[in-house]
Amino acid sequence: MLIHGLWDHTGYGIPGLYEKCSNLFKWSMVQLSAMEYLRNNWLQTTSLFLIFLTLSFSMFMLTNIKESFAGKTESIDISIVNSSFIPLTNTDANQVKVNVEYTLEDEKMQNQLINAVMEVYASNGTLLRTSTASGFTLQPDGGEQVLRTSIHEKSLQSVSINIVFTDLSKEMPLSNSITEDLKLEKSSTTD
Repeated sequence: MLIHGLWDHTGYGIPGLYEKCSNLFKWSMVQLSAMEYLRNNWLQTTSLFLIFLTLSFSMFMLTNIKESFAGKTESIDISIVNSSFIPLTNTDANQVKVNVEYTLEDEKMQNQLINAVMEVYASNGTLLRTSTASGFTLQPDGGEQVLRTSIHEKSLQSVSINIVFTDLSKEMPLSNSITEDLKLEKSSTTD
């Protein structure tokens, strides 16, 4: 009677031993199949891993670059040295010309390539033109940048300008924004 209790329903051993062995065998086969798949497809698996690793690293670097520029918001102080809105003599247009002085508030910005963006608006608020001084290098001691653009609407007697220094993509401001209203002057230039 006691011996009978050690045997399972098939009469071949301890109760549940057959099921346990069967399950262990199935699990082993699954593990061997997975290992065999990896062994047979190691090149594809390695390639996928390297692609994933490269994409992850690229995303990390792009995020860090963007964050480093984001931390530099308004790290450049700009101000207008002089500005004019004058008729051009050699063409049927008027010219907006602005000399902008800058100083660096963050020394990490020294020798960085940036843009200066000037938007010109009509007196009713309509954007007339956007011009850019593209890819100039910030000098360690600050400096001056000249922005100019031609406006072909000769009837305008005044315009408003908005100037900001930005990153190279023109998406992130790096300086304070300056605005000024300009009235058309009587004197002219050929610039």
